[in-house]
This record gives sequence, structure tokens and C-alpha cells, in this order.
Amino acid sequence: MKNLVRPLLVIVAVVGAAFGYVHLLEDRGDPLKEGTLAPDFRLPSLEGAPVALHSFRGKLVVLNFWATWCAPCVAEMPSLERLHRTLEREGLQVLGVSVDEDERELRKFVAARGVTFPILRDPGGRISAGAYRTTGYPDTFVIDAAGVLKEQYVGPSEWDTPEAIEHFRRLLAASLSQGVLRRTPRASEAASLAGAREGSPASDTLPLKPPLAPPK
Repeated sequence: MKNLVRPLLVIVAVVGAAFGYVHLLEDRGDPLKEGTLAPDFRLPSLEGAPVALHSFRGKLVVLNFWATWCAPCVAEMPSLERLHRTLEREGLQVLGVSVDEDERELRKFVAARGVTFPILRDPGGRISAGAYRTTGYPDTFVIDAAGVLKEQYVGPSEWDTPEAIEHFRRLLAASLSQGVLRRTPRASEAASLAGAREGSPASDTLPLKPPLAPPK
């Protein structure tokens, strides 16, 4: 499955906005390596207080760099919200980092779209372009409960398909078996995680659907 997904991501990165990815053109150097610790950071939240990435240790983090002016980012936002609502209690944390300069517009967008997962502010993209070497938006990193970078997805996707939910439950099951998942699932959730362990290896890459079409 991993071999099937990676070529798609390369196509998205090369073709750019025509396939639903806002490419910034700048060369940020080599991408982060999977299996290394994700760069820590501290950014202001829309709630006011600064939030550090390491405060989410013990959670499976889906870290999404995005902007309100990025049409592909806007297109995938509803599925990220649904992913958050579906798996939050099982230990998954969606974390959005907006590179918007206009905080007022950002707040209006979040309120209008009913986004409930945390949104941090990185105006100008200091963290996204620097520490995470993004070359466009959206750019999403999956970080395990121990803070290790597991996967990177360039471009938008549908994050709450049955295949995606199953994939994330396998990652959660792996963290649970290693004793690094912060919370203990309820009985029903534990059963679903146990079932996920019997499926494909947790290291498989998320079976993403083709890029979303830009909103009309």
C-alpha cells in the first residue's frame, strides 16, 4: 500500500495547485526523515495561551499546516474535523497550524466552519517553512505518541474514509501495545483497537484517496 501512495504524493507535489496543492516554489532542503523525532515548537493558540507540541506526547498527532486562503486546505478541513471527532477519545489529536497573517479572518473561518480541534498560529510560516521544511499547503505530518515522525502527506485528502480510520486505529493500537498511549480506551474502544492489531502492520501508509477537487 505504501508503494501505491507515494507516487501519488510525488505527482501532487510536482503538478502543484492544478491538482489541489498550493506550491510555494521555494526549496526548503531535504524533507524531514520518518523515524526521527518531530521538531518541537511553541506557538500561540486561538485561545490565547502558547501551546507546545511536546504537550501532546502520549497522543497520536495529525499535524496539519494550512491557511484560509489555500483552497485545497479549505476543501479537506471538514474531513479533518470528522477524523478528530471520530478518534479523539481513542487517543488521536488533530492539531492545525495556520500560517495566516490575519488573525481576525482566521477566527471568523474557524467559527464559521465549526472547527473544534486546536488551531495554533504561525503567521508567515516560520515553523512550517523552517523546522518542518514545507514547500506548500496543506502539508500534514503524523507523529506517534512518543513524538516520532511516522508519515508525511503532501496535498489534501479525505481523512475520514473507512480505510483512513482503520489505518489510524492500527497506529493507535501500536502505541497502546508499546505503552506510550496517554489514555486507556473504554471497553468498546479497546475492542476496536485489539481488532486493528490483527490487520495490516501499523507501519503501512495511509491509503489516501485521490486529491480533492478545488471548490467551485
